[in-house]
Amino acid sequence: MPYQFVTSCAICAKRFGVLWVMDPIQVGTKNFATITCPLCGSRFSQDAKELVSVGSEIHNLVVGRPVRSVEIDYDCLRCGSRSILVSLLHTDLSWDELSIENVHSGVCDNRFCPQKGLLQKLKPSRVVLGSLNPA
Repeated sequence: MPYQFVTSCAICAKRFGVLWVMDPIQVGTKNFATITCPLCGSRFSQDAKELVSVGSEIHNLVVGRPVRSVEIDYDCLRCGSRSILVSLLHTDLSWDELSIENVHSGVCDNRFCPQKGLLQKLKPSRVVLGSLNPA
C-alpha cells in the first residue's frame, strides 16, 4: 500500500509531498483529508483519489505533516453525556488546531439534558482511535 504521494496546493498551486498511510478499514468511504500546505500554510480538503503515488521522487519535494486517520468523540457541553457524536477524520492537524477548527452540530438524546433534542455546536472531546500530530 503506497503512503508517499504528491499533490498541489488548492490555494498556491505549488506541488508538495504528502505522507498518508491509508488503512482501508480506517479510511472507509470518506476519502478526504484536511491538509496544510507546507509552502503557503493554507488548509484545504484533499480527495485521496487525486493523490499521485510517488517513490523516491518525494525526496525532491517539500513534505507537509503526515496525514493521520483518527476517530474523534464529541460530548454534550450541557450535561456531559459522552460520545453523542463520533467522527472519523483524516487530517494533519494537531489537537489544538483540530479543537478550534473542527466544530460539528449534534443533538443530545439524554432525557435529563436541558438541551435534549436541540441542535448544539460541539467541540471535539477526545481521540478514541489513532493519534494526532504534535502541536
